[in-house]
Amino acid sequence: MAIHYIEYRDAEDLGFHMTYLKNLPSRIEAFKVGLDLVPTDEYGKSREPALDEVLAKALAGSTLWGFTSAELRALHHTTRSTLNTLLEHVKARPDSLSVELATLQAQCAEFKNRQQECLKIAEVAIAVIPRLMDFMNTSICTYARVNNLIKGESKAEEPDTLNRILTPDENMTSAISKVEWNDRSLCSTMLSAANMGIYCGRLSDLLEATRCGLAALDAKQSPRSINTRAQLAVIPAREALRLINHTFDNILRFRF
Repeated sequence: MAIHYIEYRDAEDLGFHMTYLKNLPSRIEAFKVGLDLVPTDEYGKSREPALDEVLAKALAGSTLWGFTSAELRALHHTTRSTLNTLLEHVKARPDSLSVELATLQAQCAEFKNRQQECLKIAEVAIAVIPRLMDFMNTSICTYARVNNLIKGESKAEEPDTLNRILTPDENMTSAISKVEWNDRSLCSTMLSAANMGIYCGRLSDLLEATRCGLAALDAKQSPRSINTRAQLAVIPAREALRLINHTFDNILRFRF
């Protein structure tokens, strides 16, 4: 069974996650407003000092995946063109492909850079979202305590946890659903970053294997030997083309 590594939603989720990180300050304030934790006169100005470090990481991470659908499509298009040129000319002049190999090397580096970006996206997600969820859960417990929704006769009996909340009201139900949404967002971001990272890394490896194999051809060898080695060298190129063509047919023809 052929492996394709990524689906449409992986590219879409990464773009959405960048927007999520950029809008995190307003998301935090909206969450607090929903629990009546922000005075009316502070709307639009509310800060949460305990999350300053988290917000700084989120802002820095919000530019990690600046790859628009048009840019991703262009990279795949030029790489496919390079590979097709190599496959077309490898029989006629396998030892005279220096220009194409230089282009292939640059495209290989571009995919490798995207792989590294995906690793960083996952690191930021792990650093930001769980910390945000901790804050949200603490805020919910604060709201429950203020509104006498905590189980037990003595509030000092045990630490406040969501399990001790008696009956969630409308505000709490909405807040809890936001926590659950962020949990799902973390999972989808981690999965999409992993899938896209593996995909870009795989393409980078295939392009590098193609480049190294063709660059190693020696004009002093017999034509038969050169042809045999050239055909072996383009095996990874054909696999790279399979992946790229699948991506064009199933992902890049859509906007995200």
